[in-house]
Amino acid sequence: MVQNTSALLDQEIDFADDEQLVSTTDMRGIITYANDHFCRVAGYSREELIGRPHNMVRHPDMPKAAFADLWQHLKAGQAWRGW
Repeated sequence: MVQNTSALLDQEIDFADDEQLVSTTDMRGIITYANDHFCRVAGYSREELIGRPHNMVRHPDMPKAAFADLWQHLKAGQAWRGW
């Protein structure tokens, strides 16, 4: 069961500069891996994330250009890092 995190949209989640939020997906955007930091900030357990569409954790304010850049990199077989 996936928890409802709609309340998280109104909360800023802080994390340390040295914490990297890491997730991987397949070419369909399905989460195949998420590290502990990513899970904590996303508000889901690893079990709730693996096998689910990555857009379930996409913030509604993510710029469309950043999302397009992400998919351009992924389709080219390259990693993508958001800053």
